[in-house]
Amino acid sequence: MSSLLARDIMKPDVIFAYEGWSIKYLANFLSEHKVSGVPVIASDHELVGVVSITDIFNFENQDKKGKVEALRDYYQSSYGNDLDLLDLDSWSHNAEQSCTVHQIMQDRIISVSPETPVTEVSRIMLDNKIHRVFVTVDGKVSGVISTTNLLEILAES
Repeated sequence: MSSLLARDIMKPDVIFAYEGWSIKYLANFLSEHKVSGVPVIASDHELVGVVSITDIFNFENQDKKGKVEALRDYYQSSYGNDLDLLDLDSWSHNAEQSCTVHQIMQDRIISVSPETPVTEVSRIMLDNKIHRVFVTVDGKVSGVISTTNLLEILAES
């Protein structure tokens, strides 16, 4: 196992979420593809973050005030104006349809190169308490390594 590199165990078929998707659409997308997290791209296909089921869970379990703030932030950044508090309060009941992936994603992307030793990949994942790391070449995602991939290697050795 010590001689394996990221490229040896990465899964090359990576699916992406768009930052403008609604949180509800994202939840359905993750469920349909049976994955717990994906990289996020902007409309110009630039890699801008990562989002997971945990991010959805944390958003959905916010109190009403947190959802109202998320809606306010979304409308201020998208349209440049503030909305009436009563409208925001009313819309907060369906925030998962109004708020976007961009609002819940993590913009810190932790990645490795294809030549990174698997032992280092494991250490990076442990140190950052993450379940997946993206393999990138010139800033583009070329693969993903999940904890399941690492467990498969361990079970086979």
